[in-house]
Amino acid sequence: MAEYRAREVRLKRMRTTAGFLGLIPFAGSLACDAGIVLFCVPWSWYMAIWAGVFGAFIGLSIRLVRERRRFEAQQSRAS
Repeated sequence: MAEYRAREVRLKRMRTTAGFLGLIPFAGSLACDAGIVLFCVPWSWYMAIWAGVFGAFIGLSIRLVRERRRFEAQQSRAS
């Protein structure tokens, strides 16, 4: 039980971090509009970054659900 909770907390933290990193393309786009030339890159780069981060977020969410289902199945077999 403790091992499952530790994995769940770790996965949730990683998912939260990935969700936060998804704001980077948005912030970069706003910075370019504000006139910060360093952040003015082609839009496709921002979309590529966002797609990678979004994919990681979805993957972590799916893994979290699968871990919970596996734990529940083990609990029901143990009972």
